[in-house]
Amino acid sequence: MYRQIIGYIPSNVIPAIISVVMVYAYTRLLSPSEFGTYNYILSAVLILQTSLLYALPIAVMRFYPGAARDGRKDGLLKEAYVIFYLLSLAIGAICAGVGLLVDLPDSYRTAAWLALPMLLFRSLVQLNQSVNRSGNLMRRFNTIECLHAVLGFGLGLAAMSFLGRGPEAIIVGLLIGAVICACVDVRLLASPFRRTAGALDKGELMRLVEYAWPLVAVAATAMILQNSDRFLLGSLAGAGVLGIFAVAYNLVERPTTLICSSISTTTFPLVVHVLEHQGREAARIQAGRNGIALLAVTLPACAGLALTADYIAASLVGPAFRPGVAALLPIMSLTALARGLRAHFIDHAFHLSGRPLLMLWTYGPATVLNIALNLYVVPRYGMFGAAWTALVCQGATVVGGWFLGTSLFPVWLPLAQVVRCVLAIVPMAVALTVVRFPLDWYGLVASILLGGAVYIVSAVALDVGGVRSIAKRVLCSRFASKVPA
Repeated sequence: MYRQIIGYIPSNVIPAIISVVMVYAYTRLLSPSEFGTYNYILSAVLILQTSLLYALPIAVMRFYPGAARDGRKDGLLKEAYVIFYLLSLAIGAICAGVGLLVDLPDSYRTAAWLALPMLLFRSLVQLNQSVNRSGNLMRRFNTIECLHAVLGFGLGLAAMSFLGRGPEAIIVGLLIGAVICACVDVRLLASPFRRTAGALDKGELMRLVEYAWPLVAVAATAMILQNSDRFLLGSLAGAGVLGIFAVAYNLVERPTTLICSSISTTTFPLVVHVLEHQGREAARIQAGRNGIALLAVTLPACAGLALTADYIAASLVGPAFRPGVAALLPIMSLTALARGLRAHFIDHAFHLSGRPLLMLWTYGPATVLNIALNLYVVPRYGMFGAAWTALVCQGATVVGGWFLGTSLFPVWLPLAQVVRCVLAIVPMAVALTVVRFPLDWYGLVASILLGGAVYIVSAVALDVGGVRSIAKRVLCSRFASKVPA
């Protein structure tokens, strides 16, 4: 498991670096209001992408091991891509009709039309990557993820030279980058037309749809929970406030999501494989190990973001954004931790039990609560009210999701390891609080190195995730292999 996680590091590190560089550049090229307008459009795209097309890659990852075992991998891919193409046609037609009927403001019209193909091609890349990940095509997956991030940012900057500074130029860059990366996997795009796939199996097609459609409802609710505060901030507090809030959110969300995804996209296929081949008991133990691996990496990352908030704001963010971003980062780091644990660990219990629709019993009430509280707190407390509301609601989904999810699929979670994960960040927190550096790039790098070094020493000393035990076994095995018989 750890070898798989390490192997996919490039696909997470490079996009994370690019996301930081994007914030550095755009907060200096755009005003808070302009960045807020761009984020408003992007949030709408993310909601649609997650609500309508995110479930299909999850379904592919769920059924790919079984299809490969049964020799019907081509048939599964044919069914998945047929569903995707049909959904894309429907989404394109509906969005085009809405765009023609609704008179959009001039500042949003061009960006909204460009966002439609960007939505479809980004979703296509995501589907292709789910196949590459399920097939353990590590090099291909890493290459496409890195290329997607670099092209999206680089082409967006280039488009500003021709289209001017605004959301349109950024979206054009993201669109072209997604088109190029989707075409890299042209062999997958042609899956519905392969002769080796055989005739379309309507029974298997319906099994895929039946598994995916509850995920659509859940994903839509979860994404509204995650993004509704930005729509309300933009509407009730203005694009400038939304711009500052969005920058802080991006600085936390992108790296934490990449960390969580790098682990869960390795561990989730692994636990599915265990479930398929070794049974339920072995799968629930593996799911618990997956959770500890996630916590051991995500907890120090989020704590580090909170403890270095002033360094991050001073180094990475333009002057107009800095005070608000520095104050928001600690709150959002805790929210990101809750969201990461829920989406990339606790939700797996629902998937493994085959009852993902029951996630609505936690996401639904939390979404309603989030919107209701934001309607009250945003006009009074602005972006800080929205940030604290998000933390409360995400925390509620963690508690509710754990009790409901484990009643369906009793994940084995070693509490001693959870305690070790928490204890391991205490020395890091003390070190970063006591030792202070200048608020510049030197201070940021020094604080990251200090915090990382202290945590690694603490984690090894406490044997977090069994890392010391694993390293000891590997070293002993290699040493024994070199000793002559």
